[in-house]
Amino acid sequence: MAARRSFAQAQDAMVRADPGATRPVWMTSFYDQAELDSLALTGYLALGDYETAEAHAHRCLAALRRHMQRSKAIATTRLACAQLGQGDVGPAVVTAMSVPDDAAAHHPRVARMLRSFHSKIHTMAPNGPTTRMWNQYARTTWKESV
Repeated sequence: MAARRSFAQAQDAMVRADPGATRPVWMTSFYDQAELDSLALTGYLALGDYETAEAHAHRCLAALRRHMQRSKAIATTRLACAQLGQGDVGPAVVTAMSVPDDAAAHHPRVARMLRSFHSKIHTMAPNGPTTRMWNQYARTTWKESV
């Protein structure tokens, strides 16, 4: 599969790159292992390979620098979607609930992904206790954002 090959080549290039080489600030401030894992997370989610997407989500979150709060909210929301894609409703809800409260209000992409998560959980487990817990949380936390 072309996507897997491309991610493998990108990872190989990242490993071979000289970490001490001088690079422009725009490159060093954003392009790192966390970004590569974020891109892989997004790609594997789109391919429906939720297990691999989840692995990249965990790697991304572990590598993200502290100041990258928006990226953390996006990766966390995508992690919840990967867990939901595997049918792990409980862990997915716990993960989605860990997205910072203000992320949906301040970041349209996060709000859009949480709305998609909301729709998917209602399709998978419309009357389940975990869905009811999610509904209550979403209603009290984000009001109209989700």
